[in-house]
Amino acid sequence: MFSFFYFFILLSTNLIFFVFFFFFFKQKTAYEMLRSLVGSEMCIRDRSTGEINERQMPLHTRFTELVGIEHPVLCGGMQYVGYAGLSAAVSNAGGLGTVSALTARDPDLLRAEIRACAALTSKPFAVNFTILPMMGDMLKDYHLLVQVVIDEGVKVVQTAGNSPDRMKLHDGRTLLKWFKDAGIVVIHKCMSVKHALAAERGGVDCISLGAYEYGGHIGNGDTTHWVQQAKAGLALKVPFIVAGATAHGSQLAAALAMGASGVEIGTGFMATQECNIQQGIKDCITSPTTDDTSTILLLRKVHNVGRFYKNDLTKKVAALEEAHPGEFGPLAPYMTGKRTFKSLQESGDPDDSAWTCGVATSFITSVPTCKEFLETLVGTAEDSIRASANLIASRL
Repeated sequence: MFSFFYFFILLSTNLIFFVFFFFFFKQKTAYEMLRSLVGSEMCIRDRSTGEINERQMPLHTRFTELVGIEHPVLCGGMQYVGYAGLSAAVSNAGGLGTVSALTARDPDLLRAEIRACAALTSKPFAVNFTILPMMGDMLKDYHLLVQVVIDEGVKVVQTAGNSPDRMKLHDGRTLLKWFKDAGIVVIHKCMSVKHALAAERGGVDCISLGAYEYGGHIGNGDTTHWVQQAKAGLALKVPFIVAGATAHGSQLAAALAMGASGVEIGTGFMATQECNIQQGIKDCITSPTTDDTSTILLLRKVHNVGRFYKNDLTKKVAALEEAHPGEFGPLAPYMTGKRTFKSLQESGDPDDSAWTCGVATSFITSVPTCKEFLETLVGTAEDSIRASANLIASRL
């Protein structure tokens, strides 16, 4: 009798729990079930009002944790674009701004640019170092630029081109060793999973992985983001971010779904109010006639292929490249940095130089502030993630 009584109590309790569970979660999606269980933990509470803001769910990733930022977005370290004003504006908006060491070139100018950025933001920002064989004599004094970054207390750097564990400076230490000895986080940008794995073995902290659609030098492969990033998600142990061809929040959501921890954006930040390039370039990027067909690949036959804005000059370069395969000499007068600088910083003429541009122009139709751009990007990503979660229906 005693055992039967406890058996009856146990059976009744389980039955009540089953009925409650069935009706409470019936027809709910996985996202709704999780929200019901954890309540407001999936939302952000407005610190000023104490109210829950469901639209701003934090996108906390390994990348945001690694570099100490709010949004998983890095502004690319673009030559003649990556100055203090833009870098600070991106960082103040919650992303990671980047000062271009290649633009400064001189240690004193780089120090001034870093200090100008630090005066405009208290948040983390990076310095980009490009390492290419064609830089010649500049590489001999690279340690002077590196020392400036260390002395000024920069906490994050991005390297691009040759892997930093393979480039030795004047004292025999590698570029990576210099940075790691100073406690600096190193993000390395490369264009293939093969090179990403090599950089990972070399000891970098994070990978910025480009692909065929990237605006700028894309390596010599033709693998697109759709395969490249999913492959990286399966292969890499360190966090990685998707570099290039991104300016819409659904792309950020897709990057996270493929295993990435964020995105790197270049062209999108060129078309912001804080970017100091000339208005003519911004007008070109945001023009209704500029889209994913408005770029051109050059320099493939000299093994340095890159994506540039398509204009009469770059089409002429393409024709010269076909006529003189493997020769850079006939192309050189049209591919100078001096010419690009003039277009971006002086004349604003988008047709007078070969300036790098990504296919993300398809999504860029206005010139917002960096804050507006990032909030729209991340907000749209959050909406995409919620919509995707709603596709998972309960089996109950």
